[in-house]
Amino acid sequence: PGPDALAKAVATAGPGDAIALLPGEYQVGKIIEIDRPITIKAAQEGPKPLVRFERSALFELAEGGSLKLEGLAISGEDAPDAYGNAAIRTANRSLLGNYRLSVVNCSVADLNVNHSFDFFRAGRHTFARRIEILGSDFADITGHVLSLARETDDLGIYNGEYVVIADSSFRNIEKSVANLYRGGTDESTFGPHFQLTGAVLEKVGRGSRNKTEASIRLLGVQRAQIRSSQFLDSEPIRITHTVGDPVSILAQNQFASTAAPILTDD
Repeated sequence: PGPDALAKAVATAGPGDAIALLPGEYQVGKIIEIDRPITIKAAQEGPKPLVRFERSALFELAEGGSLKLEGLAISGEDAPDAYGNAAIRTANRSLLGNYRLSVVNCSVADLNVNHSFDFFRAGRHTFARRIEILGSDFADITGHVLSLARETDDLGIYNGEYVVIADSSFRNIEKSVANLYRGGTDESTFGPHFQLTGAVLEKVGRGSRNKTEASIRLLGVQRAQIRSSQFLDSEPIRITHTVGDPVSILAQNQFASTAAPILTDD
């Protein structure tokens, strides 16, 4: 643990390396660029290493980068009070290659120093082969947890192929847990695919700036499964079928103080 210890470790890591963090606090004073596959994980069981960041983002995925986070606690409490913050984001340019993002057994909190503070935001002309959130907890976020809705030219392209969320909890999220958009009428692609299982969403989507008016918003998704999850005092699921032969399966979910899912055909 120590100031910029994490940034220094990433700078010296090679492709495929894993960086193991001992318990303690890691203060990050600059945006860490990820331009190769990197894993950052807790070195041992017990209290999660706490990562705090002082810039508008903690990690930025660049060309060639993929990131796995495992067993960490991430706080946005020290981020600047400025519009457009995101704990993780893609670079502000097109990426030729696909990337992967995996968040396993992590706790994320206090992304709320300003409005519209996302956990992950994908930029235009970037494409994730797979994004997964497994066994993790998210609380007090003013933006989206996963913002994958930048391809609004409606040309049939989208920001992520497989989006998987399992056994995770989300509390006090002002926008949506997932905002996944695939517009246009091009039938040459097979995705996106979305899966949510074993999740608890409590007070999700009720922020005044949530234009999706949803806790989960899926537009143009070809295969969606939402199973065995609880929606408590949250905005409804909104699914819009557009092109192709989309299939959406919702089963064994519980809704309390939450409207029924809204499924429409565009």
